[in-house]
This record gives sequence, C-alpha cells and structure tokens, in this order.
Amino acid sequence: MFKRSFLACGDRGGSAVITEGLPTVTCSNPPPRVHIATLGMSTYCTACKREGFIAPRGPRRPGTGPNGKQWALSGDVNVCGCSPAPVFYADRNMWMSFTSGDPAYIAWKGGQRGLTPGENAPYDEQFVLVDEDGKPIAGQQYMITTDDGKVYQGVTDANGAAERVYTDSPMGLVFELVI
Repeated sequence: MFKRSFLACGDRGGSAVITEGLPTVTCSNPPPRVHIATLGMSTYCTACKREGFIAPRGPRRPGTGPNGKQWALSGDVNVCGCSPAPVFYADRNMWMSFTSGDPAYIAWKGGQRGLTPGENAPYDEQFVLVDEDGKPIAGQQYMITTDDGKVYQGVTDANGAAERVYTDSPMGLVFELVI
C-alpha cells in the first residue's frame, strides 16, 4: 500500500511552489494550518520565472473540492517552462491510500509509458465510460491506441474514467473495451 498526501498552498516541488489553496478547506496536522489545493491551481517556479499550475500525475480516488476540481496530491506535477516538470511532495496526515489491486492504480501503471504534463505534452484527452442512463461504468478493462502506435491499458475508475492520455501534438485516439 502507498499513500499520497493532499497538497496545499506553500508546498514545493523543486523550484516550484503552490501559490493557491481553497479558503474553506484546511489541514493543521501537522501544524501550521494550510489551505488544501486542487488540480489547476496556481503555482510559481523560480527556476524558469513563470507562473504555472498543478497537473495530475499518478492514481487518485474519485472526489473533488468545493470548486468541482479533483484534489491535488503529492506526486502531481507543476506545468511551467521547466523540463522535466517539477514534482510536488507533501507529508501530512490527510491522504489517499492505494494498493496494487486498486483499479485506479492498475490504470495508472498501465499508462505510465505515455507523456506527462509539462514534459512537452500540451495535449491531453480522457475517456469516461457511462451506461445509457449516464451512470459511470467502473472496473471496465480498456485499451487506448494513439495514431503514433502507443498503447494504454487499464481499468476505469469508480467514475468510469480511463487514464488521461498526454501527447505532444494533436492526434487520433482509438478507445476499445477489453471483454
């Protein structure tokens, strides 16, 4: 099992620092009290002297902050002008845990061969699988093939979402169910 701590305003990843957090969601374990962050929140990198934002990297459980965006977690990256992208780390007693059998973890491990945000990957796409009533289909095996031949395999998460695919240019994607 491994844990991913929630990121907060002030957390660092190399030369990058998170400059935004939710005013109504805080954690004080350990002190001091910090404002928890979500994906897309503002950052600043002193190495490239650019503002940026938090982008996802790695597995995560369903759930969003009051702003409707997914929680930012330790191991997520800063999208700025740096290559490779700075990786944020935090250690606090507010976290998500995963085992090797978790569908979110399996999907993430299956897609690790692709590009990640901030590493010349300005394009991304994510498929969400739902039934005819609009309800998410969780635990469905899938395969995504890109025009350049990369293959991503995994299992949809509790929200029916497949692994997000990052590419360095626009390209077609084929989504197939594995039955």
